[in-house]
Amino acid sequence: MSAPSATRFPSGALFFAVLFFGISFAAAQQTANSSDWHVEVAANDLTRSTVTANNDCQRPHQFQIQPDHLPFLNLLGEASFQVPPRSQHIVPVEFDTHHMKPGSYEAKLTVRCMTCKTEPTCRQDYKDLHIFLTVRPGAPDWSGVHPEEKGSAKNPALRWSNVSPDKKPKK
Repeated sequence: MSAPSATRFPSGALFFAVLFFGISFAAAQQTANSSDWHVEVAANDLTRSTVTANNDCQRPHQFQIQPDHLPFLNLLGEASFQVPPRSQHIVPVEFDTHHMKPGSYEAKLTVRCMTCKTEPTCRQDYKDLHIFLTVRPGAPDWSGVHPEEKGSAKNPALRWSNVSPDKKPKK
């Protein structure tokens, strides 16, 4: 069992995988059934990734991702799925930092083999992914501002839209 690698990236799409059972890569503070997943995303951004369940056993097994929703991570595939023997199943996920303030957040995601104990030679059970999300400053989120509020203080970006460039505040 192994842990995912730390990831840092600019805003925009990112594709990386968290692997379950059998693949090794570097990570901090891991145990046999636990891995740390360090992710950095800009505020008010969506970033895609994947969680992969590997079945190293001789028989097909039922896997489940628990919980199926976290405050900043959404599964874009089924939370429960069957994985053929010596195969893998990839579940797309999306980090959503809309309406989140810059800072550090933590959560735990568990990829559990629901039927592995029924196979005597199978040693798989579960993998806890301890997610450490860093939300860094990003673009403001104006999705909640209505068009009739264009001139209001609720939307300073629009407040300065009709001012000549030499009169706009300097950044």
